[in-house]
Amino acid sequence: MIPQYSAAVRDVAAGFLAWDMWGRLGWRETLRRYRRTTIGPFWTTASVGIFVVMLGGVWSKVWNQDALTYLPYLTSGMITWMMMSAVLTEGSLAIVMAESLIKQLRISYTVLVCTVIWRNVVVFGHNLLIMVLVSVYVGLAPTWGTLLFVPGLLLFCANAMWMVLVLAMACARYRDVAPLISSLLQIAMFITPVLWTPGQLEGRMGLVVQFNPLYHLLELLRAPLLGRAPELPTWLLGSAGAVVGWAFAMFLFSRFRRRIPYWL
Repeated sequence: MIPQYSAAVRDVAAGFLAWDMWGRLGWRETLRRYRRTTIGPFWTTASVGIFVVMLGGVWSKVWNQDALTYLPYLTSGMITWMMMSAVLTEGSLAIVMAESLIKQLRISYTVLVCTVIWRNVVVFGHNLLIMVLVSVYVGLAPTWGTLLFVPGLLLFCANAMWMVLVLAMACARYRDVAPLISSLLQIAMFITPVLWTPGQLEGRMGLVVQFNPLYHLLELLRAPLLGRAPELPTWLLGSAGAVVGWAFAMFLFSRFRRRIPYWL
């Protein structure tokens, strides 16, 4: 339980700077998953495209909204939520799935974290093609707010890294964490404005949105894709979440990093 902050900081710094390693690992894993297929990761893009087109046409009537407005909102929300959900579910198993590698080699655990995030960012990049096609169809042109997509993605990844690191350690110690996270995310999708808009909640129910951290992570990417800047509370909560989250992650990582091989 004696903290080793220097070793933890070196692990995080070395893993993050080893971009050539986690870049290759993430890309190879993407290729492995779609080996011997014709269009590779675009199968995911095609399935998401069909989903948002069919659901957008139906649910725009259910919510009594203009289809040309609701379709890009749904598309940007779905592709962002899919990346967020995949990062958390796969990230919780990042250490467990690398058991043989950890027991044979001295490797930075942060490399495993970055590999998961990079792999899903690559898939997210493929899914952005759907947003481009939808934007052309509805006449949604890029604005200056669209440029905020880059800092929004960087802030999203900064938060994703500490969350994956904490969840991966927790799952290495308690294997029930991974199915628990998967179940919670299925529920969270319906209480987070992905399929519906925040304006549809009135009164005190609006607090469900404002105090939902997943909503603000979602807005960091969805708002620029829709051509508008994320609101100030989203930037503040995203930045505060990264600072507080990394402090908490380093608190745990410095104490339990040495025990990870014994948990596997």
